[in-house]
Amino acid sequence: MAVQAFRRDYTHHTERIHAIAGGTSLRDAMFGLNDGLVAAFAVTSGVAGAFSSNSIVVMAGLAEMLGGAVSMGLAGYASARSHLEFYRSEEQRERDEIRKWPEHERDEIRSIYRDKGFTGALLDQIVSHITADPARWRGVMMREELGFGEEVMEPPLRSALIVGGAYLVGAAVPMVPYLFVRPSAGILLSAIATIVALFIVGAAKTLLTARRWWRSGLESMAIGIVAAAVTYSVGRSFGTR
Repeated sequence: MAVQAFRRDYTHHTERIHAIAGGTSLRDAMFGLNDGLVAAFAVTSGVAGAFSSNSIVVMAGLAEMLGGAVSMGLAGYASARSHLEFYRSEEQRERDEIRKWPEHERDEIRSIYRDKGFTGALLDQIVSHITADPARWRGVMMREELGFGEEVMEPPLRSALIVGGAYLVGAAVPMVPYLFVRPSAGILLSAIATIVALFIVGAAKTLLTARRWWRSGLESMAIGIVAAAVTYSVGRSFGTR
């Protein structure tokens, strides 16, 4: 009973970790949130340091939110599109190689599984099974030879929407306090909200990594604080207060 429970927990644990680690959507969301928080916090802090008008700070924050979300969304689209195009080109190359040089490609399959420890009749059976289906053959070559499969390809439009939407959400956090209080008080509320959010996002990023959650959270906080401190100082130095 104990052994069965261990196996069940172990299987669930490892599958869950690898499924999360391969989640490109989660990666895009974390990327957009973190950048939105840091960039908007820096911009609003700098403007709040220079001006005492809520409308100026809010307008600057909105401009940064929209411009940053569009820019990040387009960058996410271009990145995912390039990745997908590279995958398709490599897939076509493997398809052509299997058609032109089947014996050479069959030897590569044999070498791959021999290196995994298979020998004799079992190795022959594995090679025969894989090479009997061109699509399966091509898929194995893509995974084993190049190290990636189609399941990790993120649709470019979805990547753009996730990155851009997450950026908007992140950028809204440091700006919202200025809708209700003057910049002198808003900057404190903005700082508290943003620092807490940065810590949460930084800690959440450990779903994609093996780092300690508290260390990742503190690093995200430190990056946001440094960026905001620099822009606030510049704003105070050249502002109209």
